[in-house]
Amino acid sequence: MDNNGQQQIVTITLNPALDQTVYIPQFQLGEVNRVSGQRIDPGGKGINVAKVVRALGQPVSVTGLLGQDNSKLFFEYFSKQGINNFFIEIAGAARVNIKIVDDQNGKVTEINFPGLNCTGHDLAALEKVIQKLAGEQQWFVIAGSLPQGVPDAVYGRLVTLLKKQGAKVLLDSSGAALSEGIKARPHVIKPNLEELGQLLGRQLTTAVEIKTAVADLLAGGMEQVIVTLGAEGALVAEKGEMIRVKPPAVVANSTVGAGDAMVAGFVVGQTRGLSLIDCARLGTAAATASVIQPGTQAGSVAEVEKLLAQVHVTRELAAF
Repeated sequence: MDNNGQQQIVTITLNPALDQTVYIPQFQLGEVNRVSGQRIDPGGKGINVAKVVRALGQPVSVTGLLGQDNSKLFFEYFSKQGINNFFIEIAGAARVNIKIVDDQNGKVTEINFPGLNCTGHDLAALEKVIQKLAGEQQWFVIAGSLPQGVPDAVYGRLVTLLKKQGAKVLLDSSGAALSEGIKARPHVIKPNLEELGQLLGRQLTTAVEIKTAVADLLAGGMEQVIVTLGAEGALVAEKGEMIRVKPPAVVANSTVGAGDAMVAGFVVGQTRGLSLIDCARLGTAAATASVIQPGTQAGSVAEVEKLLAQVHVTRELAAF
């Protein structure tokens, strides 16, 4: 995959994590469980996006907040992967999230810790870094939850800052951080179905309800909306076009980070000037390649290219 002349991609992760994946066949609550294998991967949604962007052959930069007590593991990973690192180190340690994978029934149990305590001084220092990174012809992905001490409105503030600098922004979060963030009208948002329902304050159970919800967001100022639907793929839309992408059936080793891989493939497609359909197809292939891997690893370019032709795409009828 050629990346000549592509736009820069920067991901912002305010609440990074070390993802500890443990494999426990026939995991039982309230019982003694034996671990058959484990791995630790630097994570957090923006970092997971960056992994996949880099695996697709595109240069990528990362920034955000890292606890100085365990930042070395992250920095070593960025150096090894060729990811440009602009993280700010602050007091404390990045959280450790535990993913319990029962590879006999395919279920994943996640235990997510709250993360760092952040001050206004920390955020001000990060904003200076982001301003330096921001420039015309750049894509920014703001992704993940907020650490303790950070106001819900921070994503909206960052979106506004980046748009003023001429950058394009994709926001992937949930709850109040997402609802506050979309007030600044990022170019793209990527909720899953549950997050979409929470955002709009209503339950979404039918295809018509989901498509109407997406149309409402587009009418509210979003340029593009991606709604991930787990193993059923995603609904991807922009003004005048709505498509459904469904991944090929594969044996999943870990679904953690699949949505992040979708974001990565989609944004890489945007930087290459691909159509909405081809961006969605690339994102779906990248997500599928990711779930085949253990932990939160990215699939290879060869795997993604092999899966591209197997992604099923249909155009959906919707009133905009």
